Amino acid sequence: MKKHLPILTACLTTTVVIAQITTNELLTKKRDVVTAAQVSWGALNPARGDKGPRAGALWNDRTTKKPSGFLVRFSDGFSSPPHIHNVTYRGVVISGQIHNDDPEATEMWMPPGSFWTQPAGEVHVTSGKRKRRYGIHRNR
Repeated sequence: MKKHLPILTACLTTTVVIAQITTNELLTKKRDVVTAAQVSWGALNPARGDKGPRAGALWNDRTTKKPSGFLVRFSDGFSSPPHIHNVTYRGVVISGQIHNDDPEATEMWMPPGSFWTQPAGEVHVTSGKRKRRYGIHRNR
């Protein structure tokens, strides 16, 4: 069984993404730095078109089975339909406000600095106010 150590990675001045890597990776991996100018943005879900959230890659490809880290930017007033993910993810609000909960839950707007875990297979909605970014780390 691999041991995991929490690592805090700072990005875009005030962005903090929580990540977990194996002890072996920690001992053998070189330091990674991603500046704001290096973040590559694309559609989080291309089927949603231009009004859908944008994803900015920080490490690894989020569409593979490897753990990955990325930023998500929502347009003001965005609200997703109820949906699930096949992996657990963790999120940190960087700017604006995010609501992420059961579709029937009372809205609870998380301000910058808030953290949440979204378990794999749990139905939820995600909504955003103002321009915002939040970091995500996905476990596989």
